[in-house]
Amino acid sequence: MIDVLEALRKGLAPHYTVEREIGVGGMARVYLAHERHPARQVAIKVMNPEVSTPAFRQRFVREVEVTSRLSHPNIVPILAADDCLFVPDGPDGLCYYVMPYVEGESLRDRLLRDKTLPLTPALHITFQVADGLSYAHAHGVIHRDVKPENILLSGNGAVIADFGIARAVSAGAPILTDVGQPVGSPAYMSPEQLAGSRALDPRTDVYSLACVLYEMLVGEAPLLDLTQGQGLRPVALEIRLRAQGVSARTARLIGDAIFRGLAPEAAHRFDSVDEFVARLRDAVGLQWGRLPWIPRLSGKLSRVLVAAVIFFAAAALTWLATRGRALDPRRVAVTSFEDLSGDPTLAPLGHIAADWVTQGLVASGTVEVVPALATGHLDPGAVARLAKRTGAGTVVSGSYYKTGDSVRFQLRIIDARRGTVRRMLEPVSARAQAPLEAAAVLRQRLTAVVDTLFPR
Repeated sequence: MIDVLEALRKGLAPHYTVEREIGVGGMARVYLAHERHPARQVAIKVMNPEVSTPAFRQRFVREVEVTSRLSHPNIVPILAADDCLFVPDGPDGLCYYVMPYVEGESLRDRLLRDKTLPLTPALHITFQVADGLSYAHAHGVIHRDVKPENILLSGNGAVIADFGIARAVSAGAPILTDVGQPVGSPAYMSPEQLAGSRALDPRTDVYSLACVLYEMLVGEAPLLDLTQGQGLRPVALEIRLRAQGVSARTARLIGDAIFRGLAPEAAHRFDSVDEFVARLRDAVGLQWGRLPWIPRLSGKLSRVLVAAVIFFAAAALTWLATRGRALDPRRVAVTSFEDLSGDPTLAPLGHIAADWVTQGLVASGTVEVVPALATGHLDPGAVARLAKRTGAGTVVSGSYYKTGDSVRFQLRIIDARRGTVRRMLEPVSARAQAPLEAAAVLRQRLTAVVDTLFPR
């Protein structure tokens, strides 16, 4: 048996301190680690050595490449990946990728503890996961393994993880699995996925998401019997909802939406997760700004609430009128690089590096560059303030640190409107005695990425 934890610790020692195993699945294990630069906790997912064949590694590289292009608040991003970590006396390489560590618990943990969820939090989770899936589908990627284990709950948010088995569905994309080898969890897989179909589309994720919502409300996955149509329990769903005070009409409409999402034939389901969500919103009356099962309010209290709504609406309109220019994604603010080197002699590099990339962007003519004045580490609040002050919808932020006799530069492109990282560039290294050697490479990579993000 290969000691995967020890192999990780040795293979990733220069950049990561691998602490302990925090999760295990059918094909992979997850480890908690600490990244040195930038300093943060991460989760490293490692495919089991038994499946790390040459064919699997080739497929893994393609899948990760597809996934790494996704950047959305409800999708756990991939920070780094590799397929050739050396393991003495082991396989040719371990496939792994690095993700941010999400504080909280999985939806599976929540369901193991509470069995079911009330309708409101269940819908909140469903809508947030659907937002991430909709974004992925718009970029030609389906998840194919939507299940409670892959939905992480942190604070008041839900994010979907493990797009590692996702495949491109755009025309001409390579098939990542062989015929007859469905990838996913059977309890949440669509009938066509169970049958090993190669013609999967976003409707297979609609099916899986409907399974998850059904389980959140009823307490177990539907497990539809494909031959007899048994397994769904409309009565059980209605009983659960009515016990929460949901009206009979609303319970019926929610059930109709879920069961359409669980239709055995893809043609009978919703065409997209957006349509599924829209039907659920209609069912609970969110288009009217009020949930149907909220008790009636007294006349006096209603007048107070109406006055409060008018007050806050007026305040919102005032804010909208005075908030300044709209953020333009083609307007780019470049900040001074954050100095993580601990070497006072390298302190001027922050402003010099910012000048490097600014000159490259200006020369490309693809975007408008504005002075940022911001320096050091940018948290989401600082990004928002910078964007509001400059009108820039895109922020370029970087950092640099020493590693041995070299200086390594990192660069990230931030969507200021969403507060998310759109792209993390591959680090560029140079000799500590001649850091300017990295200038040309850094500028070239940035301008190339910007050209793809903002085509003329």
